[in-house]
Amino acid sequence: MVSTSNKARRALGLAAFALAAAGLLPSLAAAQAAFPSKPVRIITPFPVGGGPDGVARLVADKLSRAWGQPVVVENRPGGNGFIAIDAFKRGAKDGHDIIVLDNVHLAAYPALFKKLPYDTAKDFDALLPLFKTYFFFTVATNSKYKTVGDLIADAKANPGKLDYGSWSVGNPVHLGSELFESATGTQMEHVIYKETTQLYTSVATGELAFALGSSATAGPLQRAGKLRFLAAAAPQ
Repeated sequence: MVSTSNKARRALGLAAFALAAAGLLPSLAAAQAAFPSKPVRIITPFPVGGGPDGVARLVADKLSRAWGQPVVVENRPGGNGFIAIDAFKRGAKDGHDIIVLDNVHLAAYPALFKKLPYDTAKDFDALLPLFKTYFFFTVATNSKYKTVGDLIADAKANPGKLDYGSWSVGNPVHLGSELFESATGTQMEHVIYKETTQLYTSVATGELAFALGSSATAGPLQRAGKLRFLAAAAPQ
């Protein structure tokens, strides 16, 4: 379920998955009538206000109505998602704790980090994909860049000087930007921000040259006239 197709590899996207403690599904199947017997916690490594947080809260609201039990979202941002994963691993093993991760935690991080504080095969049971989104190339409204070609030309003329941002090492925006560099034969500077709101505000003020952003994370500033979308990194 978390493997990446050739078509998906050609596009820059993010998929979020809901996961429960490993070994959970057989026990739930035997006790469906009793579940949930108490409030359910959805742990997420994403900050409040971002696209994944919004999706988690929509799911929490619908599950709460369907189950007749409170379903709360607990945001544990930072640390490449390891803070949230640690909280999940120390939490309930009977399905009353669920974690929302994106595909890099399961598919990319094992190849990017020599040692991880979790085992993708032993610590999780994947339940279902929640959403997939593609990214826009975002710049400030008054940016000198009018097209992606302008970005590429400037990056080639000034190797290592054009900067872009993301919120950690190895997240989809970072990996997508690295893929963009590789495909265009350019060298750019990666700047890490703690939260997505800080990241896209820095693009809007011109502190950063550009950043990849989704309609949920960068959309509010774009609709407010502070960001401009140059192109969509999507198959069509």
